[in-house]
Amino acid sequence: MSTGVIPLIDRGSEVGGTDADIRNVWMWQLLFAAVVAIIVAVGYVLDPAVLRIPPLVVGVGGVFATTIAALVVPWRRLPAGSAVWLPYLDILWVGLLTFSTELRLSHLWVFPVTWLASQFPLSRLVAALAVVAVITLIEVLANEPSPASALRVIIAVLALAFVGIAIHATARQGRAFRTLLTRQSQRIRHSLDTVSTERRRISDMLDAIHIGLARVSSSGELLSTNAAYRSLYAIDESDPTQPAHSVEYDGLRGNALRAGERTFDRAMRGEEFEDERVWLYDSDGRWHALSITTRHQAPRPGEEDSTMIIAEDITELIAADKRRQALAAQVSHELRNPLTAILGHTDRLLESDRIDDRERKRLLVIEESTERMIQLVSTILSARPDATTRADRDPRAVTDLRAVVEASVESFAVTANDHRVRLTLEPGEPLMIWGDAFRLRQLADNLVGNALKYTRPGGSVDVSVRRDGSMVELIVADTGIGIAESDLPRIFEPYFRSETAVESGIPGTGLGLGIVRTIVDAHGGTIHIDSALGVGTTVTTRIPAEAT
Repeated sequence: MSTGVIPLIDRGSEVGGTDADIRNVWMWQLLFAAVVAIIVAVGYVLDPAVLRIPPLVVGVGGVFATTIAALVVPWRRLPAGSAVWLPYLDILWVGLLTFSTELRLSHLWVFPVTWLASQFPLSRLVAALAVVAVITLIEVLANEPSPASALRVIIAVLALAFVGIAIHATARQGRAFRTLLTRQSQRIRHSLDTVSTERRRISDMLDAIHIGLARVSSSGELLSTNAAYRSLYAIDESDPTQPAHSVEYDGLRGNALRAGERTFDRAMRGEEFEDERVWLYDSDGRWHALSITTRHQAPRPGEEDSTMIIAEDITELIAADKRRQALAAQVSHELRNPLTAILGHTDRLLESDRIDDRERKRLLVIEESTERMIQLVSTILSARPDATTRADRDPRAVTDLRAVVEASVESFAVTANDHRVRLTLEPGEPLMIWGDAFRLRQLADNLVGNALKYTRPGGSVDVSVRRDGSMVELIVADTGIGIAESDLPRIFEPYFRSETAVESGIPGTGLGLGIVRTIVDAHGGTIHIDSALGVGTTVTTRIPAEAT
């Protein structure tokens, strides 16, 4: 098991066969060769006789030959550390460059010494310094030896030793830090992978349960949801910031909850409640009875307050309870008839003078038990069913269409603000209409949602509701991308999308306007669309105010 401790023994980073190692060899050797070439070129310009010095010519030729060898040698096939001979050869060539010249080219030993110090073990550096000392000593002995010459040798070797050791120590420390960072990076990556795996497992577990779960921040951000919650509220998983397509009601076919009364808004405010009943009308036209519970979540450091929403679909439980009540009523009704007959005959027998006291006592027991059974049956029959569960009544009723549209517009206010689209509703008095409130809300949501979806930032969507004789008009006008005239005849066909909508890249199903026309037809109304490309679209629906 890795402990993250850096070994004390440093073997350098001897060149092996990786691409990075080969590029390293090329870089060092080419840099050294370039410096030598520049010095020789400048020296030739100043004194052409320089190139007539044999040791210097041999040294320059050796540098260039070594450089060519560094470029053509197949380092991948050679053992690690084979390139160490290149800086040693460079030291030898620098030694030749220093003979019989006053250019003081011994400073070039800094290049191979630096190479060895930064890329190879310390023993290779010590060997290189020894080679430099020997070459310098030979140079002194070949010329006139003197104390000054000896001192120059000592100074050169000590200076190179200091530079080499400093560079070696720095390179060793750098490699140690790189090793440490690599190990820490691997540990962090492993930890992140572990956390990610656990999060996926938890997410899969939460998605597997049938109870809807959602976490809402105090700023109104939907932080997380599970599959059951997204399915109930028809939330787009790819863009959870969009409004839910399902609408909450205060009862079955009742009134839609306004902003501030909805479960999401109450959770955003941090309200806690237990097992509250909400009716949900989903995008597929189905009703769901939900039992809603909220729980405050303690924030972690750096996080804002949040509230957990727990939504359990109890529609089937309510339906089962209704069936139980119906069965109880039927059974109770069937039981009361024979019980009444038993009680009547018992009374007749008690009125007779031909029974003795023993028989009368038994008849009184039968009479008392029968009366108790009849009372129990009557209690069951008189129990009132939950009025909110009655689904067999006509869904249409006197409805304020303006209130329905206001609630729809209000629900899209955040979306309009996020898209930088001006959304307005023309003010006016209540407009009462005979209609299905939740279907009319679906109509308004589809029209306003479509207008916002296809209107560019900076545009506007204007909604108005007004009476025109016996009809009530709902008009939604936008400054969006518009619809081509050739597409208008097919605009209500299921799954049809106009050419401009497809080209815009905005996702859609092509079902919204078809649903709108179905709702309008069910109310005995009409729908008309005016549109121009690049100008906008106006949708006008006319619905009779009175029952038809």
